[in-house]
Amino acid sequence: MIISLLLIIHGLVLPVEERPALVRIERHLAVMGTTVTISVEARDRRAALDASEKALEALQRTERRLSTWRKDTELSRLNEAAVNEPVRLSSEFALELSHAKRWWKATGGAFDPGIGKLSEIWGLRSGGTKPDRDLLDWAVGLPGLEALGIDGHTAVRRHPDLNIDEGGFGKGAGLDDAIRVLKDSDATAATINLGGQVALFGAGRPVRFDVADPSDRQRTALTLTIDRGALATSGNSERSLVIGERAYSHILDPHSGMPVRDFGSLTVWADDALAADCLSTGLYVLGPERALEWAAKHEGIEILVLESTGKGLVARATSGLKDRLESGGPGGVLSFH
Repeated sequence: MIISLLLIIHGLVLPVEERPALVRIERHLAVMGTTVTISVEARDRRAALDASEKALEALQRTERRLSTWRKDTELSRLNEAAVNEPVRLSSEFALELSHAKRWWKATGGAFDPGIGKLSEIWGLRSGGTKPDRDLLDWAVGLPGLEALGIDGHTAVRRHPDLNIDEGGFGKGAGLDDAIRVLKDSDATAATINLGGQVALFGAGRPVRFDVADPSDRQRTALTLTIDRGALATSGNSERSLVIGERAYSHILDPHSGMPVRDFGSLTVWADDALAADCLSTGLYVLGPERALEWAAKHEGIEILVLESTGKGLVARATSGLKDRLESGGPGGVLSFH
């Protein structure tokens, strides 16, 4: 017996082979100080382009809200507010700060975007400057997010040296905003890559991503396949801080005031991009062992650690990622645990 499969749409019966094919478009643009690739699938090219434009506009709105390279953003105004002066926040900004503070607390302060003053002391935006011991001792006593009070849509700076940097959570916030607007568009699926941080939308096909060797970004160490959520990676291969003849990590430890040990790279897979962004930094600060222990205790968070050793590259991952990883080929990972 031959059974014919039919599709019913608004009272019309069409053979499956006559269903309209989906169209995928890809755009490469500049936003938030980096390059974004927006890949959108929809029923036709116009719908895909419209959805991609909405995603781009969402990223631009996030930049206008969180950038500290401009003085007219919400975050800049908060950083300039007088101590104990209540600052009214937009709904989006209040939520982003609340989530950032949640991950600050969950990591015991290893993730702390409130150390903008420490970043200034090390000259992270100006090419690098090594502070002397006295200045470092003073900087370690500076407050982080513990000096930020949030009550609904109102925030208060409780210390004059609290300075919040969007670098640890801004891209994640932008990706989450873009995904939210795509849910209200005609897009059926999308992948957004914002400077190496990735978020997926839609019940689409699994997507494979190359995970670079942290010592050579041109070489793939592993491939990772996900079908939802977001990925963020922290490491120093492209942004090491060179002061004099010595290279330092650009990631600072809020507790010691020093750059962290450059062990390789750490990738986080989470349900939302802001969480992945915050945790890729915070868990890198904790280091490989403590990061893996932390992730194993937190449901919904999976991590991959690539550690450079004297003998080669070693990969370790939490249980939820191990079946999603494949070797990158010759010259890739030496061993996997």
